[in-house]
Amino acid sequence: MVVSFIAGLLFALGQHVLYKRLHHTTEDDEQRKVKLVLYGRALAYLSKVAFGGCVIICYRQRIWRALRDHAFSIWSIDQLFLATEDPSLFVNWETISKASTVVAMALVIWLIPLATIIFSPGALTFGDYLEVGSAVIAVPTLNFTAESYKNYRNATYNRKNVKQRSLIYVNTTDKAASAPGWFDYYDQYSADAERIALIMAYSLKEQSLSTEDARLSSCGGDFNCTYTISFIGPGYNCEELARGADDDQKLAEAGAPFDTSGLAPVGRLAYIADVDRGDYSRPQQEGLGLGGVPIDFISEDLGIFQTEPVLWIGYSIDSNETLPADSPYNETWKTRYDPHIFKCTHYETKYTVDFNYSGPYFNTHISFDFISPIINTTFSRFDNGSVNWEDIVPVENYISPRGDVPLYKKTAAYHAMGSCLRKFLRGKIELEPPIPGPGYPRVYSEVTKTRLVSNTTAMPKEDLPMLLRDFYTDMILSLFSDPKMLVVAEERVLVNTTRYRSSFIYDSGKLWACYGPVIFCVFVSLTVGAWTIWEDGTTFSVGFSRIMVTTRNSTLDHISRGACLGNDPFPPELMHTRLKFGVLVEYTEELDYTGQDGYQGLSHCTFGVPSELGPIVKGTIYAGLKDKQRMRIMKKEKID
Repeated sequence: MVVSFIAGLLFALGQHVLYKRLHHTTEDDEQRKVKLVLYGRALAYLSKVAFGGCVIICYRQRIWRALRDHAFSIWSIDQLFLATEDPSLFVNWETISKASTVVAMALVIWLIPLATIIFSPGALTFGDYLEVGSAVIAVPTLNFTAESYKNYRNATYNRKNVKQRSLIYVNTTDKAASAPGWFDYYDQYSADAERIALIMAYSLKEQSLSTEDARLSSCGGDFNCTYTISFIGPGYNCEELARGADDDQKLAEAGAPFDTSGLAPVGRLAYIADVDRGDYSRPQQEGLGLGGVPIDFISEDLGIFQTEPVLWIGYSIDSNETLPADSPYNETWKTRYDPHIFKCTHYETKYTVDFNYSGPYFNTHISFDFISPIINTTFSRFDNGSVNWEDIVPVENYISPRGDVPLYKKTAAYHAMGSCLRKFLRGKIELEPPIPGPGYPRVYSEVTKTRLVSNTTAMPKEDLPMLLRDFYTDMILSLFSDPKMLVVAEERVLVNTTRYRSSFIYDSGKLWACYGPVIFCVFVSLTVGAWTIWEDGTTFSVGFSRIMVTTRNSTLDHISRGACLGNDPFPPELMHTRLKFGVLVEYTEELDYTGQDGYQGLSHCTFGVPSELGPIVKGTIYAGLKDKQRMRIMKKEKID
């Protein structure tokens, strides 16, 4: 009994260990997948056999106790001995009322296969699960400092041995770089920078460009992932200065080149941009030869960045609200227009970008930390307070190619990206008023080719300052789409990965929910069986030999005449005869002495009618195979 119980526990634990090892593992070989499932079912079957065997042994011990305590009809005795194959035991009130413990143990035997073989394999299924992990992976980032040390005379290569491309084209005062006082100076943004800016601007997508394998390379495989990078680059810090008609006070103080009077409804403009004040001129001076080499002289301000143009942008939004009857604009407009003016200053900016890749898509959440203006200069003022657009101060803040060369080249890279943006912004959009009509826009700007303007009405979108800032940010991030760019670098960061995998899924709770009641019931049965053996002082079986020796009773011989074939159907009157198991009270001439408990002779235990049986007492010697030698000794003592 104990060995069977322990074996059942070990088989159940083996099934748990197997399923635990299969949990969240994939198996592409269908034949091996079937084998693994069958291994688990085999362990469940072996566990059923072991637990069932333990309860059956205990059940057999308890049957004989029930037959000693109560008289049962032969029909009920049949059911007790055939309980493992005949469930009619559970609808027989005689067995239920007189042998409830035995019936309960028989019920456990019937239910063990249901819990172990049927339900326990259901703890292992096959489906999709979310695999969560993390790893430190090299992901793309931007390093504009790389431009600081770029020499166009010497090619540079990335780790894949691909020639890297710069954001800028440069001129020089000496191609050989040997003349006294020679220096290189900025010419224009490169074709690669322009190509990326054009593709991003014309895509009309609300995100930056990326490589086709961006998710695979950044996430370290076929995962979804999130990670954060930080880098320093150029960014536009935008501030709204006017909202509504005649809101021009801040504009005058800031030295704006226009006010709200030109915007609808006062004027006829839906959009206007002044973005080139103080821009780096091209060519830098007269008399430049091939490669920008000065032919006759080198001017003092050759290649110097005096300022970075401020973006002055005005736009007017159609509110779609009908003008009131007393509005002064009823003669030309049908709805109310709200003018806005803002400025954007080019800053060196710290970007913190949270990337989230999900399937073929990705999105970003960006935080901005505007450090300082790229060139910290401004236009001077005349005595009357108006702006002197020809005088940029302070001179000491100019960025010269003759001074800090790394700073100059990085500034040139920043300026190049700003120039790529400004080419889309400059110009204007005029509105033809709807009265007398028809109303329509006249476009004199490439801004209508970008997502900053509605592609259905050709009118600027609301919240244009933030949209412009984000538009420029996406242009910066679109540099990732071309890993050949010099500024594209790598940074090792913690990447949080997730992916859905088709694999084995094991629910240990389901397995032990099946085995828990089984183990408990089997343990209770084991306890009952062991207690019964201890009380009886012996063990019992239901084999043929045991039945044969326990039915050696002349009374049984008499009542069973004519029914010795073991055939079905059995005589009904015989089936209802009540029998009990106990000590047969009879006189034996051969053994003529007084036994224990007042019974004469070496008593015989057998089935019989209750009136001819006495109780079996633990420790008493009864006639049996094991007592054969003891019987000889007792007979010899009697003769002596």
